Order: sequence, then C-alpha cells, then structure tokens
Amino acid sequence: MPSTVPRLSPRLITTNEAASLLRVTSRTIVNWIERGSIPYVELPSGGSRREYRIPEVALLRSLSGNFNLEAELERLETAAAEMTEDEMIDALDDE
Repeated sequence: MPSTVPRLSPRLITTNEAASLLRVTSRTIVNWIERGSIPYVELPSGGSRREYRIPEVALLRSLSGNFNLEAELERLETAAAEMTEDEMIDALDDE
C-alpha cells in the first residue's frame, strides 16, 4: 500500500538553473563545484561528460554576505502562491 504522506526531498537544480539564479555563467558554477565551493551531487554517467545537480537550499546557504537570499526567495514564492493568474500576469508585465 503506497504511503499517503507526501515525500519531502531537496529541490535539485541543474548547473544552468544555478547559473541563472546567481547571474553567472554555467562554467562558473562548474568551476565552483570543482573547487568544492558549493554543494553538489554528481549523476552517474556513461561518458566523459560529468553532470551535476545542486541542492538549491544548500547552494543558497553556502553564499555569504549581508543579504539573506534564501529568505527572499521564500518570501517571493509565498507571495506568488497567493496570487491569482491575472495578478501574476500583471506583475510580470510590470517588469
């Protein structure tokens, strides 16, 4: 019998998604991974090209500075979840 309890798991993002989030290049993300500067998981690969996934929350927590990006993203996600579709379209049009 399958469980009715929702399964919680970390949100894993690609190197491209991480780069977009932080406004850097994908190569920068890979360089940080290779230096061990940010958390990552490496996917099994059959070839020579490595593929990574980055736990989003862990990535945000690995950043330093005086701005809490993790809290800001949570605030934005909560606000977006409470918006109607029309309000979301209007907000995107304002950008």
